Amino acid sequence: MTTFSAYGMGPKGFLVNRPLNDYEREHHFDVKRRASDRMHYDMSLIKLNSTFVECVDKWYSMRGFVAMVGTTFFAVALYAIGAGIYLATTMSDWFFAVAALIPAGVALFVTKAFLSDAFTYTHYPIRLNRKNRQVYAFRRDGTVLKAGWDEFYWTIYNTKLGMGGGDLNVMGHLLDKDGATVKESIGLSLVDAGEPGRQNQLMFFEFFRRYMEEGPGPTLEALKPVPLIMLPGVDKEKENWLFGWELLTASLKGMPLLQLLLQVFFLPISLFRWIVMRTSKIPRWPQWVEDECAIEPGDPWVRDGRHRAGGLPG
Repeated sequence: MTTFSAYGMGPKGFLVNRPLNDYEREHHFDVKRRASDRMHYDMSLIKLNSTFVECVDKWYSMRGFVAMVGTTFFAVALYAIGAGIYLATTMSDWFFAVAALIPAGVALFVTKAFLSDAFTYTHYPIRLNRKNRQVYAFRRDGTVLKAGWDEFYWTIYNTKLGMGGGDLNVMGHLLDKDGATVKESIGLSLVDAGEPGRQNQLMFFEFFRRYMEEGPGPTLEALKPVPLIMLPGVDKEKENWLFGWELLTASLKGMPLLQLLLQVFFLPISLFRWIVMRTSKIPRWPQWVEDECAIEPGDPWVRDGRHRAGGLPG
């Protein structure tokens, strides 16, 4: 029987205690072989140095959306509850009061969804340490998953579980002793769809694979002429409204007309994203993680929120 993990945003998280599906088996990555000749990092990087690279999780780019949808449905449900109570009292027909229990259930559900977005953590960082070959992932409950880079079953996950047509993202699964049952999962940030999306996932994973296998120098050299633009210090301070709006708009980079037309959605989502970030805590790695990921003094490959020349790519 499948269950849901508590990792990342959402009351459900990721499906665990389930067998690998055919799509995951077909798109399994071999960390010793290049996934693509090209690569990119999807504006997901918090820190990069000779010891580790740290990135945001799958849920980061969609923060604010769940809160906005939840608030909208809560308002509709609240109106329906009020209307039911009003009709029940004015018409002396308690059928309407009983009927109001349905929107009350909806209100409870969307409140839970809202609270999975707001009043949580601003992001759930994932840190890949190339020196000790360990991966650290910040869970929703504030605990940390630690496992070997080579222990993970890295693959592309399809939200339609192998049927095609769903959203795609790179997942790292920890498997049971049988080598087929998923026990815990982490999700990297890029979410895409279709065959172009699959190619993007290959290039995205290749960035992290090459960093872990070859180091920061060869990785950044191979990235050229694409500039390395880091996120704005989200490990130290909460993002402002402008950055959230820029990030949402940049999701359609290269399509200026769509960027303009979809402001009717991006603007309200950016407002709710700001609310989510204001009400959430910045995750802090426990000291034992920082000790295991100590950066050498004078490391020439240190990159962080200070390295943002050029801003977000349009």
